[in-house]
Amino acid sequence: MSNRLKLFRERIAAFEVTADPSRAIDSNYYVDPPGKLPGEQISGRIALRPLSSHILIGGIGSGKTTQLLLACQKINQIQDIHAVYVDVSLYADISQISSGVLTVIAALELSEMLKESEDQSLQQSITLIRKLAFGYEGSYYQQNMFDMSGIPHRKPSQINQEGVLSDISDPYGVKSDLVKAASNLVKEAANQYGQIVLLFDGLDRLDDVKTFMQIMAVDGKAISSMQIGLVLVGSLISLYGDYSDTVHQEIDYYYQPFFDLEHDTQAYSFFKKIIQTRSSTDFIEYPAIQTLIYFSGGVLRDFITLTQSAIEETYLSGEDKVQKKHVLSAVDSFGRSQLLGLSNDELKILQLSLDIEKPIPRNNENLRLRIRRLILEYRSPKNRYTVHPAVKHLVERISF
Repeated sequence: MSNRLKLFRERIAAFEVTADPSRAIDSNYYVDPPGKLPGEQISGRIALRPLSSHILIGGIGSGKTTQLLLACQKINQIQDIHAVYVDVSLYADISQISSGVLTVIAALELSEMLKESEDQSLQQSITLIRKLAFGYEGSYYQQNMFDMSGIPHRKPSQINQEGVLSDISDPYGVKSDLVKAASNLVKEAANQYGQIVLLFDGLDRLDDVKTFMQIMAVDGKAISSMQIGLVLVGSLISLYGDYSDTVHQEIDYYYQPFFDLEHDTQAYSFFKKIIQTRSSTDFIEYPAIQTLIYFSGGVLRDFITLTQSAIEETYLSGEDKVQKKHVLSAVDSFGRSQLLGLSNDELKILQLSLDIEKPIPRNNENLRLRIRRLILEYRSPKNRYTVHPAVKHLVERISF
């Protein structure tokens, strides 16, 4: 392998956007963003009230998973509390999820913690939980059956019971026997590990606000009733619908914003430090760094994605340093991919939003554009909205 190929592999690995954020933390790539960190606020409140419930809301790519992982680490530094990070997408398709599923996942996490227990009562609870989660097959004998001669006999009948995770789109709700079995496990888990706190990640990809609010109401109540602390990463759309007041009233709420790089010098320095931590100015030239920061729109995931793409463009060009032209090529490809699948109405909304910093009406198209990060909302140092810089130049050229 050539030295050049080895170097580029190392550089691109440092900006691997699909990697587990925990790997970035473990590799010392994590940089504290400016302002109050949601992870610290959540862990601080959990320390005081281990059985409390919290929700972290923000746009996809804003850094919520990293904050959740940091909160988990900080909580686990408290002697009598044990936090578990749970990626819901490993259990279920987020787009099809319904109420009751999170409660089952919570019960399965408890089962995993106590699977080596020799207590027969606990093993019976674990068996029941797995049956309710994944379903089961079996047979039973019907009583008082008669053959053609009138002689009574017992005839076996098959059972094929679907589990909650077998069809997550069906709103099963929460089964009382599941809660009872899980509560039995919580007591032992608390004895062995400390007060249990579950941190659920992935629900920010759920774009049905009604389903999300049902999950908060049904699963949040059930999990709390088991004497478990709860942290949810939530859907951005819940802040803009008819249920937004419920989010504020029924659960402690935190918002992870995008970073307003044009008006916040601390945020701009934060993005520069990310580059410096993972690379160097002798590999990514300073004008290229400035261009990367601007076109990221203050979205952490997009910043990492564009940087990695620019490194690829540089390698394929045969050059050894990332230059502004390589970044612009990456931005153009990224912007075009972001516009795929948009309707004419959505494109027209983007055009109308080019020079307007105030939010436009809360219709479905507008909300979808925010969720897809095509319209960005900033809250600090002031509230404003803008079209994502990486697509702005493309939207300006569209004609109808």
